[in-house]
Amino acid sequence: MFLDHVTFALRDLDDAVEQVENSLGVRFEAPTRTIPGITGRVAVLDSGFIEMMAVHNREDAQLAPFGQKFVDYLDTRGNGIFSTTLRTEDISSYKSGLPEDVRHCGPITTWVPQPDGTRINFSSVFFGQYHLTPWVIAYEGALPTVPGDLALRTVDVNAPELKSEVDRYAELYGIPQDRITMNAHEAVMELSEGLLRLRPGTPAGFSTVGIVGPGMSFTIGFDGSKMEIDKNPTGDIESDEP
Repeated sequence: MFLDHVTFALRDLDDAVEQVENSLGVRFEAPTRTIPGITGRVAVLDSGFIEMMAVHNREDAQLAPFGQKFVDYLDTRGNGIFSTTLRTEDISSYKSGLPEDVRHCGPITTWVPQPDGTRINFSSVFFGQYHLTPWVIAYEGALPTVPGDLALRTVDVNAPELKSEVDRYAELYGIPQDRITMNAHEAVMELSEGLLRLRPGTPAGFSTVGIVGPGMSFTIGFDGSKMEIDKNPTGDIESDEP
């Protein structure tokens, strides 16, 4: 299981894109509208990518379940991390390995356009509220390579009940116990690429994103509804030692 991408819900897409581009030195691709009523832009990293989304037509967005959830998120929480997506190589094997009592939706097959006019096809499985539990995705065919030195490294998750949420994540994503380090303050779950870091806190859901590069790291989070980007010149994302 790999940390694939994070999706931000934003009221002002252009402002957020400019802030991230200026802080990280990345460049976002041209806007796309693959979801009714919602405009998205993507910045591909050397490993993983960042997706920014905003509503351009509220009525159209509310016609589909994803769009309705997206609108509800912005109405109730404002700017924030709407979803996190993990990647597997075989979605069918992943789904067949889920416990029988786990409620999920999918796999749903769809596609996204690329700047050169081609499409990337993928299938995904998700659980309940988008902003509370990571999706799982599998791509059909090879992904384009993008030269660069930044990688999506961590997603921090507020978990009001830490132990039960750690157990749930381990069950949903097949994370073995020897890849989970836990104390009273946090649980670090090691994926094949990337980390999920669960910490006691509210509101429940994804709180910050960590991106690393040579000699540097960035943390993207929100103070209330305001995006904040912090740079750490050491290249290490700070963590409590379990």
